[in-house]
Amino acid sequence: MLVDFEREETYRAPEGVDYAFVIAAATNYERCETDPMARVINVELIPRLVGSLLEQGVFVTFISTNSVFGGERPWPHEDDPHAPGIAYAQQKSDGEAEILRRADALGARERLNVTRLTKIMEADTPPLPTWLSAWRKNDVVTPFADLIFAPMSVQFVSESLATIGEKRAPGNLHLSGAENVSYVQFAEAVATHLGVDRALIEATTATEKGVRIAFKPTYSGLGMTRTTDVTGLKPQSLDDLVRDLFGQQGQ
Repeated sequence: MLVDFEREETYRAPEGVDYAFVIAAATNYERCETDPMARVINVELIPRLVGSLLEQGVFVTFISTNSVFGGERPWPHEDDPHAPGIAYAQQKSDGEAEILRRADALGARERLNVTRLTKIMEADTPPLPTWLSAWRKNDVVTPFADLIFAPMSVQFVSESLATIGEKRAPGNLHLSGAENVSYVQFAEAVATHLGVDRALIEATTATEKGVRIAFKPTYSGLGMTRTTDVTGLKPQSLDDLVRDLFGQQGQ
């Protein structure tokens, strides 16, 4: 079922549905900087959808982002203060606040969690296809040493969200990679797993290449202390991520 959250009509959950994952946002960084509609979507329309679901008695997991913390503080905890530095992060932070306001007005905090994520990777997530193509031809790849992230696999995230749904734990939750790594370190981990010569990796930086990156955090990973306590989930290691992407023996 498709949900048109821009319509004024209150969305009605299908009969028998008592849990919803709201995974929706205007996510393009440039659009969030320049298009007023992006803020309307992130701060008004999606919170209105969440409020509608809560009003119907549905338990809601709202998916948010590590960027609300700004990226200058290592391993921010679930209830730490926000420090958004770009428009997208500010909108997601404001959207969280509006959702909490609506939940409080309904007395529904016990049926809501805000689950923030770090970067999610698949085998076809850029720049992986470009790297693999280059390595097959024994060409060098040039990952950025000044771009830091804490990647997770789709499999890890989907299984973790299923656990969160089963636990029905309210409050703020985090899903994160276990390590803050540069794209150089990530390339090295992938190359090692696939048996690729590390000589085919030459580090560079976005600055050297003249590439403007809107969100370039010093730290990307999220602290998961509370999440582990209430769900048993732990951060995903880099080795486990690479195995999820390419299998036990690589490809």
